[in-house]
Amino acid sequence: MGLRNIPTDAPVQFASLVAARKGTVASRSLTRGGDGSMTLLAFAPGESVSEEIYPQDVMYYLVEGSAIITLPSGNVDMRAGDVLCVPAGVPSAVEGASPSAGFKLLQVAVPTNE
Repeated sequence: MGLRNIPTDAPVQFASLVAARKGTVASRSLTRGGDGSMTLLAFAPGESVSEEIYPQDVMYYLVEGSAIITLPSGNVDMRAGDVLCVPAGVPSAVEGASPSAGFKLLQVAVPTNE
């Protein structure tokens, strides 16, 4: 797995790598190849991702704003700087904590060794 879409000549603010437009969830893949993935997502106000199940462990790192991760065990409130691991095979959904504010989320999927 190699990195891509990250500046190599000068540093930038991480959150500036992706921006959502009204009514969209924008994404920027930060890896290429391999079994894992690293994707930076920008959610416009009111946007969400419905329940998904990944075959890998998934780490969510909230870059900006606030969000709710819905798991079978209940909702998890997240604020900028928070990190959460969702084990492989566990369903999860992502939405903003406020319908009037967007947020940015880094999603890292890593194959399990089992």
